[in-house]
Amino acid sequence: MRILFLCYRGNPFCGGQGIYLYHLTKELAKLGAQIDVIVGPPYPDPLDEWARVFRLDNLNLWAERTRRLPYEKLARVLSPWHFTDYFLTRFHIFPEMETFSMRAFFFMKELLRKRRYDIIHDVQCLGWGLLPMKEYGMPIVTTVHHPLTHDRRADFMVDRNMWEMFCTIMFYPLTMQRAVINRLDRVITSSRSGVSDLGAEYGVRPEKVSVVYNGMDVEGFRNTGEPREKRSLLFVGNTEDHKKGMRYLFEALALLPRDVTLTIVDEGPPGRLSAWNIITELGLRERVRFTGKVSLQELASLYSRATVLVMASLHEGFGLPAAEAMACGTPVVATTAGALPEVVGDEGAGILVPPRDGKALADAVMKILADAGLRGSMGEKGRRRAEENFAWPVAARNTMAVYRDVIESYRRAV
Repeated sequence: MRILFLCYRGNPFCGGQGIYLYHLTKELAKLGAQIDVIVGPPYPDPLDEWARVFRLDNLNLWAERTRRLPYEKLARVLSPWHFTDYFLTRFHIFPEMETFSMRAFFFMKELLRKRRYDIIHDVQCLGWGLLPMKEYGMPIVTTVHHPLTHDRRADFMVDRNMWEMFCTIMFYPLTMQRAVINRLDRVITSSRSGVSDLGAEYGVRPEKVSVVYNGMDVEGFRNTGEPREKRSLLFVGNTEDHKKGMRYLFEALALLPRDVTLTIVDEGPPGRLSAWNIITELGLRERVRFTGKVSLQELASLYSRATVLVMASLHEGFGLPAAEAMACGTPVVATTAGALPEVVGDEGAGILVPPRDGKALADAVMKILADAGLRGSMGEKGRRRAEENFAWPVAARNTMAVYRDVIESYRRAV
């Protein structure tokens, strides 16, 4: 099978789509697929062992002020697509997805003179360029972990005035994504709750959606054998993402005994202040530490040394830190938001509590801290669940099954 991937940001350290691209293409190649990738910057780690990569240029102008544009960008900004990016960003629009998709559409005109594909797989871009791509005569599937409407609502919660609300409205390309997603051949999402979300937010019919759980590196994420740090909680994620429910996590910590500490795998002050301001407000500065960015090896070590992973999320399209912690044999306390109940499961790998409830989080954490036998049992069950459900080879086989179904349906309809 010949598969063409489209990914507007391909580096594994720039977001979930880069991790997804790297591992899924690698496992699909092991199944015999021929993989080509059209990708935007930040570009992925080398995929050359198993894929042919075509890099499309993008100046990443969203965060750049005009008067501070570096000369090397300023000298190139007048080319048509770079200028389109520049012009739209001045109106607080985030155009990267739509302009990447249009660049990819025109690039494919030349590419398809030499190569043909059985299917195109878009990785959560949903740009306008996918619509004219349908005229190239191949089915198109897309992966969407959760609708961007959840991100926009989370931003509205912290917007302080009408101007910030206006900027939030302009930032998210919801009209484009609603129009595009319903015209593609299939949508892959990472949870059953995602099927409902896509229907409610984008009007996608359930029969057009296939559930394939996210993959993870179950060999890289396994318990390192290091001693557990007593009464140590761990959070892994972007503390500036308002869907993570950080206030409720800190409220829970404030209710726990003072010897219970929290490690946060994210940048802290001075670069990121949202979480630090709440920590200061609640008097928790001596009980919280930030690690900054860490390697995958160090992350596995942090999971293995922590007593409990805590996720206070208001929504999760999947909840990868929960799966990674389970793979390392670490108990999980999480909310029932989004896909987290599907990740944690009901076999006893973790405890689920309602979102927006700091006391419920604190009570669940104390239950685990007080019972060594329970911690050991939860760790074993979590590791088993991760191996059986979230390994990348499992995700690749299930994705390949979706491809075959889509291709067969497409050919019958032609």
